[in-house]
Amino acid sequence: MKARLAMAGRFAACLASTLLFAAGAQAQGTQAGWRGLYIGGGGSYSNVSVEVDSRCYDYYDCWWGDYYGYDDGDGDYGYSIHVGLRVHEYVALEASYLDTGTIGWQEDLVYFSEFDDYYNNRVDFSAQVTGVSVLGILPFSERFELYLRLGAGFWDGESEQRLDQSFGPDVQTRRVTDSGTGLLGGVGFGVTFADALHVRFEVQSTTIDEKVLNARDDSSVDAMLLEVQYRFGAGKASIQPSGPPTATP
Repeated sequence: MKARLAMAGRFAACLASTLLFAAGAQAQGTQAGWRGLYIGGGGSYSNVSVEVDSRCYDYYDCWWGDYYGYDDGDGDYGYSIHVGLRVHEYVALEASYLDTGTIGWQEDLVYFSEFDDYYNNRVDFSAQVTGVSVLGILPFSERFELYLRLGAGFWDGESEQRLDQSFGPDVQTRRVTDSGTGLLGGVGFGVTFADALHVRFEVQSTTIDEKVLNARDDSSVDAMLLEVQYRFGAGKASIQPSGPPTATP
């Protein structure tokens, strides 16, 4: 997950440069920073990511980005909703809900202690993640903004598992359910339309217990979200006059 968040951070840096250029083309008079309640929702594409061993074995031969590798599953589409409170121009508090759909995960030669043997692991995994987070927001104009998310993800997961014996004919099927609390992080950008309507795109990740996937190493649910947001009272904000009113004779 650390590598994925780092990659998302580099994406945000490139995006910031683009939006800075776009912000320069906006009118000089800008709307005062809006604060208040907002709600929204949209679609998502989610996947699981499982850390595998480092891709190099000699410490001195490793590049800085080569210490961790990640395997992904077969992602699926779901949905998300959120409600938040913009308490400051640069800060918002938010609660969110993500349904991942059904994600496929497979891994060969997994040792199962309860069967005392190795099996090829085939999993259909679904999860629901309720998040509570703080958003740090960087507005570039009255329309464009970047934001970073940090919080906790309360997840419930279920796996339908088929286990094929790696060196034999045995087949096991079972259902595994698990829940827990993981670290929730994300990076995204948004564009405001028609005063109170805001569209945002985000990449986020929530750590989960690898046991629900029968995986060997740290795991996470990673999602890309495209959401529409309605901001209560934003349409009533007005641009402040640049000078004193002209006296009427």
